[in-house]
Amino acid sequence: MLQYIINTTAIWLISLILFDVFLRRESYHNYNRFFLLFTFLLGALLPLIHWQDNSKHYSGTFQKPIEQVITAKQAIVSVSATSSASVNWQLWITLMYLAGAFIALAILMTDVFKMISYFKAGIRTNEQGWTIITTGKNHTPFSFINTLFISNQKLYSVEEWNMILIHERRHTSLLHILDLILMQVSRILFWFNPLVYIYNQRLLMVHEFQADNAAAQKPKAYGSFLIEQAMLHQAPTLSHSFNRSPIKNRIVMLTRKSTAVAKTKLLVFVPLTIVCLFCFSQNTFSHRPEKIGNFAKYRGNTIEFKAPKKPDSYMKRGADGQLHSEPINWPHDPILLNGEKIYYGDNDKNISKPLIQKGNKTLLDYLLQNIAKDCEALTDGEYFLLVTNVVVSTKGEIVYFNNEGIFHNMGDISKQAALKTKIDTKIETLMENAPTLEPALLNNQAVPIYMGSISPFYYGYNSHPDLIIKDHKIIWRITDQH
Repeated sequence: MLQYIINTTAIWLISLILFDVFLRRESYHNYNRFFLLFTFLLGALLPLIHWQDNSKHYSGTFQKPIEQVITAKQAIVSVSATSSASVNWQLWITLMYLAGAFIALAILMTDVFKMISYFKAGIRTNEQGWTIITTGKNHTPFSFINTLFISNQKLYSVEEWNMILIHERRHTSLLHILDLILMQVSRILFWFNPLVYIYNQRLLMVHEFQADNAAAQKPKAYGSFLIEQAMLHQAPTLSHSFNRSPIKNRIVMLTRKSTAVAKTKLLVFVPLTIVCLFCFSQNTFSHRPEKIGNFAKYRGNTIEFKAPKKPDSYMKRGADGQLHSEPINWPHDPILLNGEKIYYGDNDKNISKPLIQKGNKTLLDYLLQNIAKDCEALTDGEYFLLVTNVVVSTKGEIVYFNNEGIFHNMGDISKQAALKTKIDTKIETLMENAPTLEPALLNNQAVPIYMGSISPFYYGYNSHPDLIIKDHKIIWRITDQH
């Protein structure tokens, strides 16, 4: 949720800055309305979009047994006090959010009831398709759909009355009411975000510019009328008000005409959309395997796996404090690469395991050397890398792997979730762009090989740490020991 709020706020902030710099003073009011609505919805919806994420590679029967085993170990040895504290914080944050939303809703309903009271108590007449409500109150003219609320029609000359009708009819014909409803709902849902209120102000301003253009046949007389109406009380928020938005800006805009050069500014939403799409959606650009049944495709290769096995199980402590049996669906072993048998290096001592060509280093060396600085930010403890099911082709290319990232040995890494995500993503990228390996050889013939885990000391339940962190320094690394 926090990441969603950050991404949404970033999109809205960038969009508003671009609007104020490039578009706010231009007379392309229809486009400006589109830009504000488009970028507002972009900010609200784009961070929810999750592009296909292949960073976790178990789906269906391909689940995450290693992570399950670690979770089981932690669940049995950990105390639930930390979890309870977290739940309490979540509860308080939820209650605060609901309280704010309730207050925002109450403010809106106050204005709605105010309009209803005007409607019930006022004198109703009909004119030119309008229901005219004469309230007798001291307020500016305002409308809601086809209902126009005025203080008293006798206060206006024939010319002024026509200005009001044309102005409010323009609001209705352009369906500005839909924008108002959208913004009022957003002010309830995002009451805590000040950018929503800025969007609301900018959109109301554009609404008035659009309506003014229709009504201002005589700009000077219309400008004087606007100044007079500015002295009256504001209208309810869920309505179109004659004196809403800065009067000075509206008078200036009555005679402003944008130049042809200014039209180039209309393209600003194109790069904005591209930047937001790449930076603020929940996306991954990994070309990881696409799994269909017992097959996976990756970089033009097809990997076939063994048929499903009966799942194992482990004990996990539930919310009730009791231990419950949870299944472990082990990943299926790869058996064929493009129809060719995949050999298992651990089962045949005559097969040489692939090494990186430059420097005669292993994959684990390669990963730990490149994530060392990031790992030093982790809290003290023993850590290991879960990159398993590594398959290398006869060309020395990695054609398959499962990346579960970095884990704390018998510890909780959830408090460092952002850092773990950063390291896990870096491991994924490093594996996808790993240097070419020396192919595995059997009788001097290159063969596809299943390397299993990148760590030579990984045994599932009893894993040896790949590195040890103390005082934000790596004091032990497995590559230094073998």
